[in-house]
Amino acid sequence: MKKIPIIICIVLFAWGNSSAQELKATGGFMPHSYYSFSWNTMFTLGDFNKWVSSPSPAGFNFGGRYFIDKGFNLGFNIGWQRVSQSYGYETYYGDDGSAITATNYRFTWMVPFQVAAGYMFLPTKMISPYVEIGIGGDYMEHHLVVQEYDFYEKRWDFSLTPEIGALIKFGYYRSWGAIVAFNYKWTTNNIQLIGDKSGYLSMMGLKLGLVYILN
Repeated sequence: MKKIPIIICIVLFAWGNSSAQELKATGGFMPHSYYSFSWNTMFTLGDFNKWVSSPSPAGFNFGGRYFIDKGFNLGFNIGWQRVSQSYGYETYYGDDGSAITATNYRFTWMVPFQVAAGYMFLPTKMISPYVEIGIGGDYMEHHLVVQEYDFYEKRWDFSLTPEIGALIKFGYYRSWGAIVAFNYKWTTNNIQLIGDKSGYLSMMGLKLGLVYILN
């Protein structure tokens, strides 16, 4: 009779060790969903780069993803981003024919709202690459500050953001991880504060952040 508890303990230990090894071999659990908060650095392109050419690390993004079938997921992104740059003495011509020659300061800030659809290639592994696309819009304000005058425009737009990246778990059994991603963003926004009206604005972004995973 004394051997029965010993046998039960051995069986439970073997089963637990087998389950642990299986979980470790797969890299962990299959996520049900995850939430991310990332720090964003933005690089302007094209006509946007003519407006402000300096890269900007002043941005963040909050997102959520919900798995619907294997690696396929749907979710959302909301955030905030700002780019800015000071320029030397330039002449700004007003609509009334007036002209001001002075140092000017330009900045744009934006608030994006997007739904996202993506595919995570190895959702149970420690490191899982993914691809996705965000579709939605942005609220943007473009400001040109010349001396004490602030000329600005407020605009809404439509935007598309394809993205590639990777989710990196901090451990086989951990709910916390990191996200590293690179994206390209195209918008229907434009700027009319200097010279001719710009074309549609585009930019690239680098995301580094934390992820909380639910199973």
